Amino acid sequence: MIDYKKQVNDNYTLHLINTDRFKKINISIRFTKPYEKTTGAYLKLLERILPFNGTKKYKKVKDINKKLESLYRTNLVSTFFCLSKNMTFEINLGIVNPKYTNDTLLHDACDMLKEILFNPKIVDEQFNKEVFDIEKDNLIKSILNVKDSPENYGRLKFEENFLKGSVYAENNYKNIKVFEKLENKELYKIYKELFSNYKVDVLVCGDFDTLEVINEISLIMKNIKQEDTTDKNLYTKIKKNNVFEDKESINTMQSSLFVGCTIDDITEDERDYKLMLYNTILGNMNNSVLFMNVREKNSLCYHVGSFINKFTDTIEIESGINRKNYDKALKIINDSINSMEKESVIKAHIVNAKKTIEIAQNDFYDSMSKIITFYFMNEFTSIPSIEERREKVKNISVKEICELAKKVKVGYVFLLEGSINEKN
Repeated sequence: MIDYKKQVNDNYTLHLINTDRFKKINISIRFTKPYEKTTGAYLKLLERILPFNGTKKYKKVKDINKKLESLYRTNLVSTFFCLSKNMTFEINLGIVNPKYTNDTLLHDACDMLKEILFNPKIVDEQFNKEVFDIEKDNLIKSILNVKDSPENYGRLKFEENFLKGSVYAENNYKNIKVFEKLENKELYKIYKELFSNYKVDVLVCGDFDTLEVINEISLIMKNIKQEDTTDKNLYTKIKKNNVFEDKESINTMQSSLFVGCTIDDITEDERDYKLMLYNTILGNMNNSVLFMNVREKNSLCYHVGSFINKFTDTIEIESGINRKNYDKALKIINDSINSMEKESVIKAHIVNAKKTIEIAQNDFYDSMSKIITFYFMNEFTSIPSIEERREKVKNISVKEICELAKKVKVGYVFLLEGSINEKN
């Protein structure tokens, strides 16, 4: 179904992911190094500026857009993201498969990618000043506007304390002063370092001619130098504390309740397979333990769910509640977590949970982004294949989930408390 080949060069690693399930070809160039918040802030701004700055060949944004339109609406975007202890700047090219258009589309689109990545319009070692000022201002506004979404704001505040000591405790809102101090010349300096001080991966996914792709990528990457300082141990152990609770008031009606759980002495087998099934039963399917207990039986929330943070061995539970229901909702969440140790509870849910996971795993092959992410992640840690996970999950027993449940402990509770009284 997927033919994967990896070619390790001195200056970049090429991942060739050949599959005929898509009518598009995606080329993702990723520059990765250990996380540093000031550099990360500059790269977050660069993702906004690079596609709109103009280049030596295409002076204005409209020229770039016109060229992309002529290439059968080729899509070109840049993105910054963190992967545990590392951070990545990506530029991604999406084109219609040339066999449906014309024979030169791949070459022409790769030439466009090369132009935007390597030849931005620079004056006095600075990006377009107007674009820089506008995008910096827009970025700062978007960061400050996170408070307009209480759920997102609450999650940031929750993770600052629960995941303290890890990269997950950092966020743009917390580091807003770093963004306010960003300078154009320093951005250009950070941009140039992409081509010498980072681990570089090129991931190509789609139905393509391998030799043609290798040739095109080699032309794009010929002036790249690579320095791989990335962290290959992505796991951060979260310090365990006695359970403590925090509250913060916000001017909304709905309150957001967050509960953080740590997992003691988790094994590799539990992390790779059993935790996924445990979490699906707890709070990641339609009739999960949390959904049935907190919402259906007691009508204490608008929504409730649980999420794994694999690289910190933690589970985060999130629920939208009315503040008057805080104590009761928290008690039932605690009771639900404790009930996962009972074989009768797991037995009632395990078949449906395995079916839910099976459906999600089937979706993997229909998602180009998931496929690319899988092979990229394996540059830093060992991720079992979908087929390995599928077989393992099928054979997990009720007792094994109950044993894992004994290791799950609540460590931190945060309530973003809506200060507006609910009118019934």
